Amino acid sequence: MRERIGISQEEINSPVELPDADSLPLPIVPDWDTLVTKSKEMAKVIDRHLDYESIYQGHDLNPAGLCPQQTVNLISDLAAAVQK
Repeated sequence: MRERIGISQEEINSPVELPDADSLPLPIVPDWDTLVTKSKEMAKVIDRHLDYESIYQGHDLNPAGLCPQQTVNLISDLAAAVQK
């Protein structure tokens, strides 16, 4: 099985370095609050675009159901929301 996924015997036998106990707990995502805020803004933009487009389509939409122009508009608005 190891041969099929390309893991050598050296990789299996090599020791794994553990962090110093003094540096625990490890900061996994230091800017977590910023990422959560941006994610919420992005979700709002996506929801608003899909709601707006679904009014004219007559049914609920998902991002895959958008035409190329609608997708470009959505992505440019997402980029603007993230850049704030």
